[in-house]
Amino acid sequence: MKFGDILQGTITRFDAKGRGVFDAPKGDGGNRPVIVPFATLGDTVEVSFIKRQEGCSITNLVRVLSAGPSRRSEALSKSLPHNPGMLWAHINYDDQISFKQEMINDALEGAGHDERVEHIIPCPPTVAANGHAAEDRLYYRNRMDYAIGWKGEVGLKEYGSWNRYIDLKDCLLLSPEAPKILEAFRGFMAKHPELKPWDAKRQEGDLRYLVVREGKQTNDRLIAIIVKDLERFSDEVRKDLVDQLDRFADNIVLGENPAVTDLSFGRTTVALKGKETFDEIVNGTRYTIQLNSFFQTNPLMAAKLQDVVMDFVSTTPHSPLPSTLLDLYCGLGFFAINAAQRFPNIKATGFEIYKHMIELAGINAQQNEVGDRCVFESGKAEELSWKDIEADVVIVDPPRAGLHHRVIETLLEKSPKTIIYVSCDYHHLVKELTQFKTKYEIKNITALDLFPHTPHVEVVVKMALKSGIMSS
Repeated sequence: MKFGDILQGTITRFDAKGRGVFDAPKGDGGNRPVIVPFATLGDTVEVSFIKRQEGCSITNLVRVLSAGPSRRSEALSKSLPHNPGMLWAHINYDDQISFKQEMINDALEGAGHDERVEHIIPCPPTVAANGHAAEDRLYYRNRMDYAIGWKGEVGLKEYGSWNRYIDLKDCLLLSPEAPKILEAFRGFMAKHPELKPWDAKRQEGDLRYLVVREGKQTNDRLIAIIVKDLERFSDEVRKDLVDQLDRFADNIVLGENPAVTDLSFGRTTVALKGKETFDEIVNGTRYTIQLNSFFQTNPLMAAKLQDVVMDFVSTTPHSPLPSTLLDLYCGLGFFAINAAQRFPNIKATGFEIYKHMIELAGINAQQNEVGDRCVFESGKAEELSWKDIEADVVIVDPPRAGLHHRVIETLLEKSPKTIIYVSCDYHHLVKELTQFKTKYEIKNITALDLFPHTPHVEVVVKMALKSGIMSS
């Protein structure tokens, strides 16, 4: 089979990444899985072959010959049916929730666990705008990183590609005002043709990313342009940039990333207007956030996530409320500060690799009036400089790759009374639970849909030390 060859089939299942799959016959009489992004169960599809990968055929969806029962009657965006940030936008929302629950439980069963997720907390209806109903659950993200392509596109990389771009005219993920921001930035680019868009293949150019971050509860917005070299931006150019974007944001920032690595990260940042930060409020806790800071991308569901975790922190009536809490991978103090606010007897320690986030966490604790009961420290979790911190409850919220084996081993050695694991990738979580179960029993597994229109889902597990095992 060669590039561009056409295949047809009916989708029978999803793979671990949420892509549709059907089986096609091979020459030896067996079958080969055919992977189809933007398809759903029951779709009969026509696809074009791209490549073979790990025993599968990777394809592009050409057209849907007949729709499966979960396919929406009308795509959320006619102009962008294959938006890479909305892999499941074509699936009815209730079916998205059902599919996610099945996939989590299949993973639990496959790893040998008896526990199951009974339901998923859905994302409530969001903003209604531009002809879309609130029930469509759009405009929920508080951050978008718009890539700047070598042809001058401003938008997103095509699904599965590193050097092909979609020039966005609309954005259903961030806010109704996003298209105007994109258009205003294109106006700036047109005025300054001497500033070249980034060419990822040749590793050259000036303009790399347009990053927009929003405080949904504060209406505070930060717009950042990630560039290769700040010296290419004269005072006049900087003024023109502010003039173009001024009406859209209180804070406008230039961030420099001279590295080959394709990241929307500002190694050096300078505020052209306002501050280098913006504010957001979740469950009454105010967070100051910088361009490079991690923060939950769906603040509406982040509040529900916080509620679930804090419910797990509070113990049964037969046990005393915990007095010490360790928040590993604490970011800006998302859980630690909120816990200190909710539980006046708790002293919380947060631990995070990035120093700038630890500094902001300290500021956030002070502005929320819990600075006397929150301490934040910086370092790599796997280097274990936190291992001597005593805690009744440990919250871990690692990146998608999960916990380092040294972190797991040390937690098992320390044996805190309660561990609350917040996971954005349940595939890693179910593997690691096997290790934790040598000393812990699972008290609760709760899933939350922080990422509508994608296969991703947040899973929170409360683990309690088994009876007879002493905490160190």
